[in-house]
Formats: sequence, C-alpha cells, structure tokens
Amino acid sequence: MEKAGSKKRKRPEKSVIEEAVSEVLEKGQSINRTALALNISRAYLAKIVKKVKTCGDSSYEHCPNIGNRRVFTTEQENMPADYLKTASKMCHGLTRHQAKKLGFDYAVANDICPPKWKEVETATDDWLKGFMSRHKDLTVRKPESTSLSRATSFNKANVSTFFEKLNTVLQRYKFPPHRIFNADETGCSTVTNPPKVIAERGSKQIGQVTSAKRGTLVTTLFFINAAGGFLPPVFVFPRVNYKDIMLNNGPPGALGLAQVSGWMTEDCFVKALEHFVIHVRPSKENPALILMDNHTSHVNLRVVEFARQNFIIIVTFLPHCSHKLQPLDITVYGPFKTRYRTAMNEWMLTNPGKTVTIYQIGQFVKEAYLSAFSPQNITQGFLKTGIYPLNSNIFSEEAFLSSYVTDRPDAQSNDGLNLYKESMERNLETTPPSSTKSLEAGEENELLIDQNIRLSHRSTSTPTAANPSQ
Repeated sequence: MEKAGSKKRKRPEKSVIEEAVSEVLEKGQSINRTALALNISRAYLAKIVKKVKTCGDSSYEHCPNIGNRRVFTTEQENMPADYLKTASKMCHGLTRHQAKKLGFDYAVANDICPPKWKEVETATDDWLKGFMSRHKDLTVRKPESTSLSRATSFNKANVSTFFEKLNTVLQRYKFPPHRIFNADETGCSTVTNPPKVIAERGSKQIGQVTSAKRGTLVTTLFFINAAGGFLPPVFVFPRVNYKDIMLNNGPPGALGLAQVSGWMTEDCFVKALEHFVIHVRPSKENPALILMDNHTSHVNLRVVEFARQNFIIIVTFLPHCSHKLQPLDITVYGPFKTRYRTAMNEWMLTNPGKTVTIYQIGQFVKEAYLSAFSPQNITQGFLKTGIYPLNSNIFSEEAFLSSYVTDRPDAQSNDGLNLYKESMERNLETTPPSSTKSLEAGEENELLIDQNIRLSHRSTSTPTAANPSQ
C-alpha cells in the first residue's frame, strides 16, 4: 500500500506562483489558504513572499533557479553527446564507466571540475543519470560483436571498386532485372533459440523445450533475382549419401546434396550451378549474372570454367563486405530465420516427446521460405544495396565511420609517397645531412617505399568476374 503523502508534488507553473504572490501581497490573503487553494507548497510560497518583501519589488516575475547544479552548459554538453553517438557508430562505443571518465576529463579541460569529481577522478553516477535524461537520443544498448576485419574492410575504396566492376559488367551485357541473381548459403540447424512466449510476470526464469543442447547443421543455398523472383533452394545434408526422404515435405523442386561435414564444397557448388542452369537456361544471347561472396567453394577453377561454358557472369563481393552489399543478408535472411524458429517451435509443441532431425529441416524451410522470400523483401534488398537500380552513392558517410578508425592513404594513389617526399625535403632544408652516405640512405629508403606502395597496389583485392567471352 502506498504511503499517504508520499506522492511527489509537481512543480507549479510560473503563472500560478505569480498569482499566489499577488494574492498574498496585494490582496492580503494568508499564505496557508493561498497555498492550499492553488495546490502549491506552503513553505515554497512563504520563501518567495519573504524574498519579495525583502527586495521591495512592486511586481514579481517568477524565475526559478532550476539546473543550478549542472556542471556543463547546454552547449558544452552537446559535444560529449555527439562524441558518444559517433563512437558507437564507429563500433567503438563507450561504457557507462568510460562515459563518466570522459565527463571528468572534459570538466578538467574546461577548468570546471567539481571537488567531489577530483577526489575519485571520475564523474558521479548522478551526473551520468542527469546527462542521459537530458539527451533522450542516448541510451544504453548491448552491442553486437563485430570483427575488426568486417568493421574496417567496408570502406569507400572497396565499395567504389565493387561498383566500378559491377557497372562495367552491367554496361557490357545490359542485364534485365530477372537475369541479375544473388546466391548465398545459410545454416539451418535442428536446434535454434525459441521465440518469446507469454509467462507469469515476476518469474525469474522461463524455459522452453528445444530438441537438444547442440544441433545438426544443414547448409541451404538460395538464389534470388532483382525482379523479386527466386529459385528452389539447394540443401547440403551432413551425410555420405543423399536420400529422397531427407526432403520430405520440403520446398518443391529443391535439390538435395550430401557432404560429410554438411558444408558447401567445390563439388556441391558446381552441382548447385547445374541446378541454376536448369531453371534459368542462360545462353550466349541471354546470359545471367550471379553476385556472391568469394568463398573458396565459389571461386575456383572448376566453377569459373563451368560459368564460362554456360554463359554465367560471376561478380564477387569484396572480403568482409557482404553484410552491407548482399541483398539476401539485408532484407531476406532476417524474416526467414524468424519464421524458421517459429515453425520449429510449433512442431515441437504439436509433437511432444519427439526430437527434431535433419528430416524435418525441409519442412521448416518450406514454411519460412514461402513467406520470407516475398517479391517485396527481395526487391528491397537489391534496392538498399544499390545493386538494382545501380546506385553507387547508396551509402552515406555514417556507413563508413567504422573504417575511419584504421583509415590510411589510398594504395591506388601516390599520396603516401608524395607526403613522404615532402617531409624528406623539409627535413633536408632544416637539418642538412652530415655526409653523403646519409643522402644515399635516404634515396634508398625512398626507393624502397616506392616499391612497397607499388606492391601493395598490385596486391589490393578486387572483385573477381568470370567472363564467358574470354
């Protein structure tokens, strides 16, 4: 039961306070009766009335001293707030403790550090709480683990290289949208995280039945095109030999393959391309384009030779960039995984006591596949990645913030060499060399740097393409 009088009184409006002061001083009303009538604090009204009488002001304008304990002004607080937002976008976000250290360092730099902060060498929890309440666009979130390779490889240079290659291929072959395909695999396990369920409020732990602690993985390969269409998927089961029973109740027209590990291999991918040729029928007059990552099972001699013989153009994404450039990852796999988990959970509830095996994977994929692979989801994936319609400026500056942490001069230009030469000339002007040997050493170092830059330019990874006309 709530204690009587424990409810916090709201701060009265400015006009209400001014009216109360006028009632007491000009009309002779008592402080108690006025405070009760206007629902304001008697002590607060008495304090204001005493202040007005002391100053002798004929008319009172209420100006409450709210926020007098703030360390920074509004303009000063905007700088650390912007810094926190930018750092999180660069995948280098600050924790609560680090944010308090930032506030302390900022206060020291501005020479406004409170004594209490100096004792502990950090800002207090009260300041951080007030700071977060004043900046509603900031919140504490649990970030997703992002590898350094993924964070730094998606940069302007790599994206520009990909779109240049893609534009060259599109200009040469004039592909219509239904001939531009994206191919990618995803894992379908016999054990997944269960969906959210309704339970009693206040329960410390909620359980949901799953098939086992660890699941068996089945690799599934999907093909989609920029017109919103898709092909029957390809399954790679972790078995020595494939049996038709493995795809009972699965997607119609799907291809089943067997591989001991359940992963996509070179042989399996060639068979998947044969499956692609059967449904798409590319020809010299009407070739097809496939966009995919450059995994070793995708890019090898057998795959390239098969693509050339069957008039398939292959353009690969740069390493660690498919999470931003691949349509399947952007708008399709998210709803597919959600519906896949839902289908498995419903099967577990309607088949109590039974465990999920690889023989039910096809059924779950079919239910999720037909709903998630909608024309709207597929076309939005090609649109948001800038592949179709082609838009090389689809990504804003914020999308490349994570790569700025390790940004370095472009290897395709001689900017690094020019900067080195300029620094060498300045150093020679200010401090002349003591002997001819030092000059020769400087020239030798300059030649070595020039060679290194050229070697790095040659080794820069670029998207590969299998061209049937070559």
